Amino acid sequence: MLATQLSSIGRNAALRTVLDSLLDSTLPQAASDASSFEEASGYHGAMRTLLFILAIHILLPNVRCCAQASRAKANLDLDKIVSSAFSVTHDGWSSDEVLVNPELNRKFIEECRRDLANATGKVTEAQLNWKLLNLRKAKKLPAKVTRRSHSKHDAYRHAAEIAARSMEDKHRQNIDRVLCDPKLRSEFDKMASRLAPETKTMLLRKAALGLRKARRLKPEFVARVADWGREITTAPIAKLQANIDTISEGPGVYVFYDSTGYLYVGEAENLRRRLAKHLEDSDRQSLAKYLKEHGRESETISVEIHAFDSDSKARLAAMRRAYESELISSRKPRFNVRP
Repeated sequence: MLATQLSSIGRNAALRTVLDSLLDSTLPQAASDASSFEEASGYHGAMRTLLFILAIHILLPNVRCCAQASRAKANLDLDKIVSSAFSVTHDGWSSDEVLVNPELNRKFIEECRRDLANATGKVTEAQLNWKLLNLRKAKKLPAKVTRRSHSKHDAYRHAAEIAARSMEDKHRQNIDRVLCDPKLRSEFDKMASRLAPETKTMLLRKAALGLRKARRLKPEFVARVADWGREITTAPIAKLQANIDTISEGPGVYVFYDSTGYLYVGEAENLRRRLAKHLEDSDRQSLAKYLKEHGRESETISVEIHAFDSDSKARLAAMRRAYESELISSRKPRFNVRP
């Protein structure tokens, strides 16, 4: 570590000039007092090393402070840029509205880009949106909100919830992060729109934010900590029925849902065998009746499969049931009896 620091200082031309000046002022007297050339040379080397060490103690803290100050300044500059862009483009709407409204968000990002044109380093759209939300949470957005919408999301709230939970399961990102990131937001839009095709994507996004604010998208603790080599896939029941051999034969949990919301959550030691039974003639009467009425080859009913490693703790029925119970408690599927 010391050798690296000495080498770095030695490469600094300005510092080297200062050190040489100090040495020139001290060495003549030292040389005159030395009894031999070798002693004078040794003194020269020792003095240089001592001065290098002194320089390290003086300069390195200053370098760290400068780096921290630089980062703080960059962050402050971004705060100003995002705050200014919001003030210019929000048109009276809140930061949440700027986030979910495609046109307002486009204008906000473009305004940020103009101010960042001469900045060093790349700032992503996701970072700009996330900074906007953080400034709002810290109450650092000076622009006043004068316009509000009061949409009722009852008709499609289930679609927003299913899509939001699916995104968190798949990407380990909450809905705020999802809506800030263009790629994740597009994936959310597609899934939610499949469940509520007649609803504008902006309303689906607002419904998801509303669920988060109402604390109805609380993280499912067991689902988050019990990874167990988890792999999550989703497919319409028609596709699963035609490709039953693609379903894992390992342990797992499964979730039936459609455009009306969550239908049924179950667990199995062997996912393929259990789902084949449900799709052929489910032993859960309410689910069997629903599948019969809507067709077992339906493209509107899907299954979200949480498949686990066969050697994980998910091989134990008690562990799978704990995972299943938490999903039932948070998602409230209509055909489950026990919590």
